[in-house]
Amino acid sequence: MIFDHWKKDLIEKELPNKDNFSLQSFLSNDVEISRWASEGLPSDELSIQNGILTNFASRYPLCIDPQMQAVSWIKAKEAKF
Repeated sequence: MIFDHWKKDLIEKELPNKDNFSLQSFLSNDVEISRWASEGLPSDELSIQNGILTNFASRYPLCIDPQMQAVSWIKAKEAKF
């Protein structure tokens, strides 16, 4: 949706934008991603997106996680509390 609709709309309206826009870099930073990796979350793109969803969700996040890696990370992260 971001690249098919929103980005094209920005270009059509001649609004300033970055060519290499990344939602991942907009909603998180390298320090946070490194912390997640040290807590057991893999560093692939899908796992990082799951980490972002988990941090920004106001309720229970829906993570797409066929290998159950994000679920294991969430359980380990929340076990501290």
